[in-house]
Amino acid sequence: MNPPLTKANFRRRGCTLGGLAGLVCGVMILAGCTTDSKQKWLTFFFDGVPQPGATNAVVAPDTHRPAATNAVSGSPAVAPPPRFQLDVHPPYANRDCTACHESQFSQKMLGKPGDVCFTCHKDFRLGMKVKHDPVEAGECTSCHNPHQSVNKKLLIAKGNALCLTCHDDPLAAGPVKHAAVESGECLDCHAPHATNFKNLLKKSVKDTCAECHDDLTAQKKYVHQPVDDGDCLECHTPHAGKLKHLLKKPVKETCLSCHDDLIGKKKYVHQPVGDGECLDCHNPHASKIKGLLKKSVKDTCADCHDDIPAKNAKDVHQPVGDGDCLACHTPHAASNKNFLKKTAPTLCWDCHDNFLEKAKFQHDVVEDCTGCHKPHSSAGNFLLAKDVLKVCGDCHDDKDLKAVKGHAAAEGKSCVVCHDPHVGVNKFLLKASALSQPGKEAAAAK
Repeated sequence: MNPPLTKANFRRRGCTLGGLAGLVCGVMILAGCTTDSKQKWLTFFFDGVPQPGATNAVVAPDTHRPAATNAVSGSPAVAPPPRFQLDVHPPYANRDCTACHESQFSQKMLGKPGDVCFTCHKDFRLGMKVKHDPVEAGECTSCHNPHQSVNKKLLIAKGNALCLTCHDDPLAAGPVKHAAVESGECLDCHAPHATNFKNLLKKSVKDTCAECHDDLTAQKKYVHQPVDDGDCLECHTPHAGKLKHLLKKPVKETCLSCHDDLIGKKKYVHQPVGDGECLDCHNPHASKIKGLLKKSVKDTCADCHDDIPAKNAKDVHQPVGDGDCLACHTPHAASNKNFLKKTAPTLCWDCHDNFLEKAKFQHDVVEDCTGCHKPHSSAGNFLLAKDVLKVCGDCHDDKDLKAVKGHAAAEGKSCVVCHDPHVGVNKFLLKASALSQPGKEAAAAK
């Protein structure tokens, strides 16, 4: 039902009809006007009308076009940078929809997504042993946008963010983080589609690590077997961990993974070994010194045992002087005190002739070499622990010695002038030179 025709309604209808009539007249006028006249009439009715010859379409910035010049100063005008640059799939850019779709009016693909993509991108998995799961399943669009993207390679996300949509953040595994992982990208080491190496590495583990760690074995004669084989991941975790140097286990456990227990049931354990401080003495990768030692045996031992040989030493045992500590000692653990490989005198016979084998008489204490001799160095001769008279005086009382007639003129002389300290042909261990002197035979017989 139409509203009653009042004076107000009549005015409203009149205005509306007038406006329509004016618009129709304007269109009719424009039809027969010049370009300049059209511009004036359109500007009268509408806002934002472009100048003659201009367009209101958005023009992509041309980076190859010379920069505009400021008319006043003559200096180049600074153009605002583009917000982003799209990476466009060539078939989509060329509007060649049928390269992937059944028709330009259908979203249906010519085949499975992966099969369609691999008609062009054949080299992504051709002949490769290890394939990324999405590539193997043909799920290309799980990583790539098929038409266009603000990211390179048509990726749906940037850098590591894309990988983390499926993979847990490897840096969350612990507080110790691999610098290369923390500052780089997954694709620095890994291939995104397919490769011939395990874990989608671009190169072997050895070559991948050597990209940054190229000095581990340089000019080293002795190389740790896992390092030489490139088995870096036997000991280290590649991304992040809880232990220093990105070790998978503590140093002691890491070493014992390959090396038999050096301690076993041994009674005496070298302190660094017991504490698992293998790296105090050894280089884990390579060394110029046998046993992967960081320093020579002599210098290694001297780091802790700096009193051997003694500072005031006059006589130094040859193995000690040569720094051949391992000639007598085992470095890790032993069943004998002082980590000796054997007990005396058996250990001494390794270098010294066994003068006990054919001896008719032998000194009672000769079985304990260290009872009289120092094993490393001495302030006197023959590595004696004390002066000869004091060494002998530890067992032989002075009053008993004076009771022997043969000692009447021997006071103050060294005992070894007449006696052999180890073995002899008579029970008094007299030397041949002493027996040849007058009265010595009778003294020896008593």
